[in-house]
Amino acid sequence: MKKVLIAAAVAASCIAPQAFAQTNGASGFTGFSAAANANASTSSTEVRNGSNYVDMGKSSQDVSLQAAYGFAMGNNYVLGLGATYALGDLKSGSVTVGDFNANLKGKDAYSLYLEPGYAISNSTLVYGKLAYLSMKGEAGGSIHGSEDFSGVGYGVGIRHKLNKNLFLQGEIAQADYSHETIGGTMFKPSSTTGTVGIGYQF
Repeated sequence: MKKVLIAAAVAASCIAPQAFAQTNGASGFTGFSAAANANASTSSTEVRNGSNYVDMGKSSQDVSLQAAYGFAMGNNYVLGLGATYALGDLKSGSVTVGDFNANLKGKDAYSLYLEPGYAISNSTLVYGKLAYLSMKGEAGGSIHGSEDFSGVGYGVGIRHKLNKNLFLQGEIAQADYSHETIGGTMFKPSSTTGTVGIGYQF
């Protein structure tokens, strides 16, 4: 009986740390969090005016705020629901064809997203992202006006905790917006964005 108890104690000492690590893998990324992000975007916009069709592009940077809530879906799986809001403008480029010229920039951009993640350790989470996107597109140049653009975004990222609450994150995402017509000219923007941020897990 003594040997059985010793064997059970040894087995428990081996299994317990692993179970603790699994339990806390997801729990370290659950609950409410907030973050600030620096974004670098490369945009490409299809422009059609009558029979003229061109692409224009532009690189730009902005800052966004993020709020999210993570739900534990098992020992290591986390499902995040969140939103972001951009504090700057997304410049989508300019184009000139003969006497016609146009430019487009996005303002008041925000996203609502779903973020399934997997905790590869107590301090590191990898995740995918699927988002609904919206922004106000303002056109300038030969035409003036604005329209609301909506779209879909998808990407992947990694989040690493520096301590119990503070974390760093990095992400790359693709955004594809609807086509909208402003002043007789059709615009269809898309972008690829790299993001680095710092956040706090409450």
